[in-house]
Amino acid sequence: MLFNGEVAIITGGARGIGRAIAERFCMEGAKAAIVDIDEKEGVLCAQSIRAATGGESQFFKCNVMNVDKLRDCIKSVKDKYGRIDILVNNAGILHTTPIEDITEQEWDRIMAINLKSVYFMSQQVIPYMKEAGGGSILNISSLAGRMGGYANGLGYTASKAGIIGLTYGFANRLAKYSINVNAIAPGTTKTDILKDIPKDKLENLKASIPLGRFGKPEDMANAAVFLTSQQAEFITGVVLDVNGGMFVG
Repeated sequence: MLFNGEVAIITGGARGIGRAIAERFCMEGAKAAIVDIDEKEGVLCAQSIRAATGGESQFFKCNVMNVDKLRDCIKSVKDKYGRIDILVNNAGILHTTPIEDITEQEWDRIMAINLKSVYFMSQQVIPYMKEAGGGSILNISSLAGRMGGYANGLGYTASKAGIIGLTYGFANRLAKYSINVNAIAPGTTKTDILKDIPKDKLENLKASIPLGRFGKPEDMANAAVFLTSQQAEFITGVVLDVNGGMFVG
């Protein structure tokens, strides 16, 4: 196993990529704190992961747009487990609104969930990781943040590009505390988030992937457990592209 009881917080952990990452953490010996706004889905997810893996997984409800609430959520995780070793900033929403039509309210909501939460979740776990002598932060960006995206709105693109910038900045500043900070930039992945993209656009996207298929949540989970494990202890400030060859550079 890659872990020995480390405590991992996964935001947006109730479904999709977040759920796959939480399950893989438990399979590899870590404890998964699933953070999500959807209480019903989050409780069911934690129960399912415990049943499937025999590992420790608990749900913590949190609106990551609210700094006070995320601070309280992180404290609840620390109070329950006594430590926080890993943070996976996965919470995010997609939109497909054209440039001409996006409103200020929609823009602000995307930035609050996709980017603001990454900064403040990281800010709030840093003291606990310093106390523990180190830790790992993993941010989930996107192929869109690398090269603009195809079918998504530009609010999504901007938020995911911002995550890459935060990853570099946090990595530089936190290395002296033995806190590694990396990111994954998934390509188009088969999750519920794709439901807002028209079928014809999805087919065009799939045809453009050199490996011939969309990503699976498990592909991202495999990368996540590696980058947050001791096997990657000398890796920080890296953005790992997991996209089937759509972006190479």
